[in-house]
Amino acid sequence: MRRLFTIVSFGLLFCSALLSFSPAQIPSGPSMVLPERYFDFKEVEEGKVFEHAFKVLNKGNQPLEIKNVNPG
Repeated sequence: MRRLFTIVSFGLLFCSALLSFSPAQIPSGPSMVLPERYFDFKEVEEGKVFEHAFKVLNKGNQPLEIKNVNPG
């Protein structure tokens, strides 16, 4: 009888644990991803103009709006 009670108790505990877990929620909205976070120009000569373009990717499910950029 005690063994049956133990098995039933573990079964109920296992079932309640399974029911309490919910699947992970998928985040909604924009999600900005920068494959390259920095770029090193190495040594540059004074007075020369250098440029580098960073790729900005949106991995989210809504449009990404970039409203402000602060260099440096």
